[in-house]
Amino acid sequence: MDGDEVIGHTFSTTGEYLHDQITVVLRKGREVAKGDLIYVLHPKRRRPVVYQVVRVYPHRRVREYEEFLLKEGRIVPDWEDSTIHVEAYQWGWLDDLGRLRALRYPLPPNTPVYKAGREVVARFTKPEGEWRILLGTDLSCGLEVELDLHHLIRQSCLICGSVGTGKTTTAITMVCRAASLEPPVRFFIVDKDGEYGSLLERFGPGEAVRVPWIRFFKPSDIGYEDFLAEFGWQRNWWTSKVLRRALRMLRSSGELLTKRNLIRVLQFVEGEDLGFRKKGEELEDYKRQVANAVAYSRLIPDDDVEALDPVELLRRHRIVIMDLSQGRDTWSQKHVVIAQVLKRIFTEALEDQGFGCVILLEEAMYYAPQRGLFEVGSAESRVRLLSVVKEIATNGGRNGVGLWIVTQRLATVEKTVVTQCANNIVCHALEDLDKRRLGEIVGENFVDLLGELPPGEAIVKGTALKCRFPLWVKVIPELYPSSATTTPLKRFMEMAQAMDREEQKPLTIT
Repeated sequence: MDGDEVIGHTFSTTGEYLHDQITVVLRKGREVAKGDLIYVLHPKRRRPVVYQVVRVYPHRRVREYEEFLLKEGRIVPDWEDSTIHVEAYQWGWLDDLGRLRALRYPLPPNTPVYKAGREVVARFTKPEGEWRILLGTDLSCGLEVELDLHHLIRQSCLICGSVGTGKTTTAITMVCRAASLEPPVRFFIVDKDGEYGSLLERFGPGEAVRVPWIRFFKPSDIGYEDFLAEFGWQRNWWTSKVLRRALRMLRSSGELLTKRNLIRVLQFVEGEDLGFRKKGEELEDYKRQVANAVAYSRLIPDDDVEALDPVELLRRHRIVIMDLSQGRDTWSQKHVVIAQVLKRIFTEALEDQGFGCVILLEEAMYYAPQRGLFEVGSAESRVRLLSVVKEIATNGGRNGVGLWIVTQRLATVEKTVVTQCANNIVCHALEDLDKRRLGEIVGENFVDLLGELPPGEAIVKGTALKCRFPLWVKVIPELYPSSATTTPLKRFMEMAQAMDREEQKPLTIT
């Protein structure tokens, strides 16, 4: 508070002075911007009552003759008659226990208003715990903005923003700083495009590992419905009945699920077991169709391959990246494996109080899509994976599994998942449809502050700050996505340089 200057006084054009929102006339030469914090002194306790600026605009007294002068092209410059008005809504004041309270007493007219300096901003925003990470600096006063990791894990985190606004850079930076603490936060990252490879370079193979998604696949956990979805078969088809009978026989024998073992068991499937009463070669034709489908299946392994255990990897490494960027496999297959892995992690956390991690879903609409707005994979695979993600979003935090989701289109992510993550939110510039969705979750005051944020700047709101109000932050990057090092310009420059190095030979066409 020391040194904070008076920037203006409360004012009302109607003569009514409210306490939950104020209008301020700025003094000449003073300035504030949208999102800045200002304060008045409590009428009785003389403590700062903080308000956040939501609108700044010039005001000039209207004269009847001025419109007619403008019609004739005659402008009367009279800057001395103009004032700058500021509108702000109340955050509140802090009592002796550090609890935020709303001002309930009326403010006297023309109350002095101060611009909040670093001391006041820190008092209202700095988390009290020591287990926290740096995000960036407050644009109004340059104060470092830190986030409480307990709440980021307990109440989860949403990072959203349109393409090129810095959301992935923000996510990687937060992961890097949280995994560098003592004790370090453990992360399981589902990486769609291979953007988190820079974490491997920072931490090295002893602390971070990237695993192709197929290495987590456990064939024994695959359900009968998953095979039907892969083959495109209906449950009542004879091929489906033959396959189901063969799977039961294989599992009852205790043998591993491989293509060779399943095709071998097919020859022992009898028509009487299926209720198949036709004679001749028709049953054998169905068996051959099943064998052909099994031979080309992506869900059934050729040989016995031991699946990697995500829990064991997380016990040994600070960061485990599940890389989805390799291969041309369908999203139905990836959904099956992701659901297996997330369920394994969550189940372990429920059973072992000495285990926990944060699950980060990059481009979350691929794993928790809003029905009708974004759909990849089969309906069955989407439903199964979404149920696991919703369970973690709802109950994961209290059981040691936090959920951080990153998305460029908020409206395409399942609303239940987004709502559960809304306690802590880092938000870059958004499209209009996504702003409306955000407004339903966090309120219009927050959305009004967004505007058109430049890349690298964000609005932060949630329990990871001391007071649950939006704060305008310039993010300080720690790392950048892998794609940032391979720009289109760099690619074409390397191609041009390769051509220059090679001896040009005439092209002969015959």
